[in-house]
Amino acid sequence: MEVVIAGDIIGSKRNNPDDYLSVIEPILKTHCKEGMYQIYRGDSFQGWIHNPELALYVCLQIKAALKVKDTLDVRIAIGLGNINLIDENIALSTGSALTRSGELLDSLKEKDQNLMVKSGHSLDLYMNTALKMALLSLDNWTANGAAVIHQIMKKPHMTQEELGLQLGIKQATASRRLDRAHWKETQELHLLFQQYYKDVQDATTH
Repeated sequence: MEVVIAGDIIGSKRNNPDDYLSVIEPILKTHCKEGMYQIYRGDSFQGWIHNPELALYVCLQIKAALKVKDTLDVRIAIGLGNINLIDENIALSTGSALTRSGELLDSLKEKDQNLMVKSGHSLDLYMNTALKMALLSLDNWTANGAAVIHQIMKKPHMTQEELGLQLGIKQATASRRLDRAHWKETQELHLLFQQYYKDVQDATTH
C-alpha cells in the first residue's frame, strides 16, 4: 500500500517563499521516491513517500521545520492506497492514494484539523482521533520547541548534549524544550502510525 502526502503552507502570504520552500524541499527530496514530489501554486506540495511507515514522521518533520518561524505552519493530508504512475510524473499520475490525499487536503480547513489520514478503512477514525488530540500540542509548538524537534528529527540518535551544542543552548535547556514540546509523546504517535499502516495494509491484502 502506497502513501502520498499533500500539504498547504499556512501563513505563506505573510512570508517570503524562500522561507518555506527552502525548508520543505530538502525533506521531500530525502523521503520521497526519486523525483516523485512537486511544489505547486507556490505554497502547496505533494509527495510519494519512499518508506510508507515513515509518512507521519515526514509530516511532523515538515511541521517542526516550518514552525521554527512562528508565522508558519502547515496542513497535511496523508492518503493511503495505490498509484498508477504515468510518464514517471507524479503530477500526471492517478490512483487512490493520490485521490484520497487531495480530497482530504481540500476538506481539512473546514474540519479544523491540520493533519489527517485517509485510507478508506474504519481504522482511519482511530488514527484521526489520536491525531486530533496530538495536535492540541503540535499546533502549539513554540519556535524554540519546534527548533529542538526539527534538529532531533534530522538526527534521531543525537544526544541532548549534541542537540544543545547544535542550537547554542545548554543541555538542560534542550532537555526542557523537548519535554515542553512533548517529544516522547510525539515519538509514541509515530509508532502508533506505523502500527496503523501495518493494520490497514493487512486488512486490504487479506
